[in-house]
Amino acid sequence: MRSLSSRLAIIAAIVLKDLREFSRDRLWMILTPISLVFMIVLFLILPDTVSETIKLGVYPSYLAESFSMLIDRETGEFQGLEIIGFADEDQLANAVLRGSGEISIGVALPVDFTESLLSGSKSSVSVYVSESVPQEMRSALASGVRETAYAVQAVYAGRNPLSTLPVALPHLHARILGEDMAGRQVPLRDRIRPILVIMILFIEALALAGLVSVEIEHRTATALLVTPARTGDLLTAKCVTGTILAMSQSYLFLLATGGFVFNWLIVSVLILLGAGMASAVGMLSGTSGRDFMGTLFYGTIFVIPLMIPALSTMFPGRPSVIIRLLPSYGLTEAMSGVLGESMGLRFAAPHIMTTVLWDIFLLGSAFFLLRRRVESL
Repeated sequence: MRSLSSRLAIIAAIVLKDLREFSRDRLWMILTPISLVFMIVLFLILPDTVSETIKLGVYPSYLAESFSMLIDRETGEFQGLEIIGFADEDQLANAVLRGSGEISIGVALPVDFTESLLSGSKSSVSVYVSESVPQEMRSALASGVRETAYAVQAVYAGRNPLSTLPVALPHLHARILGEDMAGRQVPLRDRIRPILVIMILFIEALALAGLVSVEIEHRTATALLVTPARTGDLLTAKCVTGTILAMSQSYLFLLATGGFVFNWLIVSVLILLGAGMASAVGMLSGTSGRDFMGTLFYGTIFVIPLMIPALSTMFPGRPSVIIRLLPSYGLTEAMSGVLGESMGLRFAAPHIMTTVLWDIFLLGSAFFLLRRRVESL
């Protein structure tokens, strides 16, 4: 029986052969760097800052003082609001109409607003909103203006403005489910970085699929089995080759975009697991296809569903049950949490275990099918 060192030497020789064949493939040697550069450029042109503060314009300008009830007593700042006073209502309307992004909401009170409140008569308040403000925010703004009017009326009457609310919460305690993300605004650039990493991993699966398909079509795999190499050595070498291709591209992307500032050890583990999954997909696609177009077709069928969980992270809400059952869901959640929101091992551990189980299943299936295909040649 051959020693472990001799088997490792055979596997290493097959891996080097596969890498040389990949370097001779003009299609992938052109597409790989182009796609990598494209994703790096896409990342760099995305916004690297985000501000969730809403700028609210008010008329008359002294009305800003009436919003003192919204001040956070701990920080001394408005809770997500920046109040800007205007000396003229037309100036306020023009600021909202320009759509410059500075003022998207404006509230204009009539000159006799105070007298109307004190006398108990009705008064009209003008609310200006830009076309970019969604309908639900417009309804909330109208309700907020109405409640604010009640509160201002209570201030002028010498009462506590909170007494005008129909519900009193003297001992309010907010229970935060999950990690408290208060004050941690995540720019679009950081939210899309995990998606690009996962896309790079699975795009390299197509390159491995083409390599496996060519070896089966040209019967190179059969020729290798004439040598001291075994079928297991061949399968292991293909898995290692796919892992090297996927990991190298992902590492280059993260190095170019500064992704290793976030828990680099956890990120490396996730990339390794993602590369293993991509290798399994590549071997399955290469085994199923009979030629280049067939391999590309099967590779697309495998890769597109695996990218759906990554794309779903761009939309709010919890993903559907179907998406959560996909093999790449755990990898996507862990990668998004670590790279996008600076989560730690406590958050990533359950998703890592799920991804490990899926890797074992997919790699076992790929080894079984590829072994049968090679031995039937």
